[in-house]
Amino acid sequence: MAIRCVVVTPERTELDREADFIALPMYDGELGVQAGRAPMIGRLGYGVLRLQTTAGPQRFFVDGGFAQVEADVVSVLTARAIAVDLLNTDEATKSLAEALELPSDTPEQAQIKETAVHRARGQLRASR
Repeated sequence: MAIRCVVVTPERTELDREADFIALPMYDGELGVQAGRAPMIGRLGYGVLRLQTTAGPQRFFVDGGFAQVEADVVSVLTARAIAVDLLNTDEATKSLAEALELPSDTPEQAQIKETAVHRARGQLRASR
């Protein structure tokens, strides 16, 4: 029995596929989802969304957001979803270096820096 995965960004629906298994990069770890899973809502981290489809595995970097599982449908709301094959390790390394250089003198700056570092580290892990 398959489950449906729908990934939506502010611009458009990036992905709408059926899969046998989905691994979600949650904020505090990874969550595997198969058909029949109990409903849930969770916060996504910066990492790789993995799908096991009949055509083979597919991987996408997701830029945080939220995931909902209900009635064998996984809905992902994220700022960005990029096929892992399109990520560049050199660009991700540069983004991480730039994020680490950001100022963190105020609580607001510290939060911006922390988010940028998490995002860049997630892209770097995904690109390797």
